[in-house]
Amino acid sequence: ELRQGDMANTSLPSYSASVVNLSLVVHELPTSVAKQVVSEAYRILQPGGQLWISEMDFESTAYKAQRENALLFSLLRATEPYLDDYADGCKELREFIVDTFDSTKITAATGRHYALVAEKGFDSGDDVDRVKCLEDYRFREDG
Repeated sequence: ELRQGDMANTSLPSYSASVVNLSLVVHELPTSVAKQVVSEAYRILQPGGQLWISEMDFESTAYKAQRENALLFSLLRATEPYLDDYADGCKELREFIVDTFDSTKITAATGRHYALVAEKGFDSGDDVDRVKCLEDYRFREDG
């Protein structure tokens, strides 16, 4: 069933999805709205569910070079109204995801894009503080 609506407020029941996939959409949003979307994804995910994000990686060498080329980057920016906000907010959004989910892994998908998988843990009912971690494989030689 295809539904159209607000991805920051889906109206789907809590714990109703096993996977939420955001592919090349986060850069189309202000960072504050992207955080709302991540929060909504967490709400609707089942325990053990995963958030999948594939997106432009402004920390990659290829995008650093594009941002340094004023003409090229201005052409890219002309079609992407929130691109600067996205580029400047990447670290903040990633930290928000790490703080929200139990485990987060990120790896290079292409020379300019990353793939991220964040997993919602199983609530054991105890109040043990869980260590949140980010496994970042983007810039490792074995990737």
